[in-house]
Amino acid sequence: MSHIATILALADGGQASDSVLKAALGLSRKFEAHLEVLHLRADPSTLVPIVGEGMSGALVEQMIESMTQAVETRAKRAREAYDRLAAEAPGATTWREVVGPGPDSVAAAGRLTDLVVMARPSGEDSLTQTALLDAAIFDTGRPVLMVPAGYSGVTGDNIVVGWNGTAQSARAVAAALPFLRQAKQVTVLTVGDEDKPAPAAALGAYLSRHKIDPQVIRLELAGGPIGRALLDRIASLSADMVVMGGYGHSRLREMILGGTTRYVLANAALPVMMAH
Repeated sequence: MSHIATILALADGGQASDSVLKAALGLSRKFEAHLEVLHLRADPSTLVPIVGEGMSGALVEQMIESMTQAVETRAKRAREAYDRLAAEAPGATTWREVVGPGPDSVAAAGRLTDLVVMARPSGEDSLTQTALLDAAIFDTGRPVLMVPAGYSGVTGDNIVVGWNGTAQSARAVAAALPFLRQAKQVTVLTVGDEDKPAPAAALGAYLSRHKIDPQVIRLELAGGPIGRALLDRIASLSADMVVMGGYGHSRLREMILGGTTRYVLANAALPVMMAH
C-alpha cells in the first residue's frame, strides 16, 4: 500500500468513541485522506436471546424496549462524538449509519478503504467489539488500527514494529509503510534468538530501501509474558503506535488461550495497528 487516501472510523457510542475519532482525524490530516465515520446501529429485534416457552410476551416486549433504548443511547453518543469532530474539521468528514449485523457491515465497508480505525476491545463492550475486530482484521483485507479509550496523544510519529518473522508480521509492515515513511522515529523490536527465517536485521535492511531508517532492538527475556516485555520496552521508547501481525491462528474468536497478540491487545495504552 503506497498511500492512505480513505480512512474508515467506527463510532460505536462507547467510551472510546472520542479517542477513535480524534486519532482518525489526526491521521486523515497527516495523509490528506478522506475520513468516513460509520455507526453500526443494532436491530433490537435481533438482540433478544432465544427464549423458553415459559417467557411471556410481555417480558419479551419489555426486553426489546430496553434494548431499543440502549441502541438509541449509543447512536446519540456516537453522533455527538462525530458532531464534535465535524466542528473541528468542517468538510473533511462524512457520517454514515447502518442498521443490521455489525460484523457484516464492517466487512463490507472496510474493503473499500485504506485503513480501519476502531476501539480496542475492553470493558462491558468487549464481546461486541471483539466480533467487530474479528471482521475488520479477517474479512476486509485491510490494516486495522485499534485505539484505547482515553488515548489523546498523536499517532504515528514514534512507531514500534513488533517483529517475529511471520507472514502476518510481513503483511503488517507492508500495510504500515505509509506510516513508517512519515514517522520521526521507527524501532523494530524482536524477542529472543536471531534464528528466524526473516530476522529483524533483514527487516531493517528492507526498510532502509524504502527510505526508512529504523533502530533494531532485540529483547532478552527474563521470564514473564513476551507481551509484557514488549509493552515495557515500548513504554520506555515513548512510542505512540505499535505495528504487529494479526493472530497466527485461523480466527480471532478461537484465541481462547493467551499469546503475545492477545496480551498486547488487552494491555496496550497506545494505538495498535494489525494486519492479517
